[in-house]
Amino acid sequence: MLIEFTVSNYRSISEPIVFSAVASASAAKHPNVTHETGNSLAPNVLTSAVIFGPNASGKTSLFSAVSFFRLLVVTSASRRSQGEAIAFSPNKMSLECRKNPTTMEMVFSHEGEVFQYGFTLTNERVLEEWLLARTSKHGSKTREIFARAYDPESESYEWTINEGQVPGERETWKSSTRDNALFLSTAVQLNSKTLGKPYEWIRSGLHVILSGERITKDFSAQLLQNKKYRPRIMDFIKALDLPIEGFRIEERPHEIPDSLRQLLSDKALSEMAENVKGEKDYRVFAKHRNAEGDVVELLLEEESDGTQAMFGMAGPIIDVLENGETLLIDELSNSLHPLALKGLVGLFQDERHNPKGAQLIFTSHETSIISKDFMHKDQIWFIHRPDNQHTELTPLSDFNVREVEAFQRAYLGGKYGAIPNVRRMLYAGEER
Repeated sequence: MLIEFTVSNYRSISEPIVFSAVASASAAKHPNVTHETGNSLAPNVLTSAVIFGPNASGKTSLFSAVSFFRLLVVTSASRRSQGEAIAFSPNKMSLECRKNPTTMEMVFSHEGEVFQYGFTLTNERVLEEWLLARTSKHGSKTREIFARAYDPESESYEWTINEGQVPGERETWKSSTRDNALFLSTAVQLNSKTLGKPYEWIRSGLHVILSGERITKDFSAQLLQNKKYRPRIMDFIKALDLPIEGFRIEERPHEIPDSLRQLLSDKALSEMAENVKGEKDYRVFAKHRNAEGDVVELLLEEESDGTQAMFGMAGPIIDVLENGETLLIDELSNSLHPLALKGLVGLFQDERHNPKGAQLIFTSHETSIISKDFMHKDQIWFIHRPDNQHTELTPLSDFNVREVEAFQRAYLGGKYGAIPNVRRMLYAGEER
């Protein structure tokens, strides 16, 4: 489970901002919104959280940072050669930030341990990297697993590796770690079993869907053909109150469209055909019942944008719930009815659907999901750019609010700052 994520100097973010999923003692009294980790560092963690903020406030920058963090861990050892630049994205609004490095750190719980892993980097090299851990055993202490720091005077790295915690070819892993790559990724690629544990959660237990990324129907269509998952997909559709009684899937070999064939050379066409060999296309038909009681089938593409979006998300969300993973979705409420959004969040807050503590963290403009006994104030965050230069992230728990249901009117009234400046838009260009 994701416990905490910290980032500084990335896109619109300059000073460090911290998102925390740690549940307070107050939130822990509501088991529907928390999950027990068994670790004293963070005994209870939120199963869902929402971040509110206007456009261009930094919501996508935050989620993009998590996506960058994950991608760098997964690919740095295998997809980059020595001397190749890291896709470094500092805050370009500040001359000082353009010169400074980016720092990211993630704290997460996985298989009975809490890991604290992070790095500092520029486009040229990783300047620092560290990993700490603590088990769930009573009386256990936080252990430094490894750390590396670049010394510009000697133009080399200073290393600390806990030999008792990292058995294996440590010297080989160190010498094989390029300046622009992560030691965690390199050691795992060279078969470090100990470091494989935190690496695997970052690779497989953490998922990010950025705004504008359209989820295809294929994964959901594949799960629908599986006897184990088909009932769960249908329960998901019913929980969102979509008027669909079932689905029919047509599966066929993937074909290159005629319109594309006409644009490709014979060589390019042959290469593409080889790349898609064995892949399949899916036609999804949704079953409805008309006024006469007859079943009518509609192609998924004939359904509303909201229905298509929810069908596309059904497979990934069921998979996340099944495996107790963490999912971040930017602008989740796009194309969704408020009740469908609430039903979706409710799946993560229902132990029957979420026994393994899966998490849903999302951004939204839809405040109607906030209601009594549904979300705790620990789950609500605000993001904004007060000076249009840097991003700030603040939890609702920092404000003196007794009831979350009182928050909606206060939020829309501008109390928390994370709303568009409507007056500025209305009077833009007018003389005062």
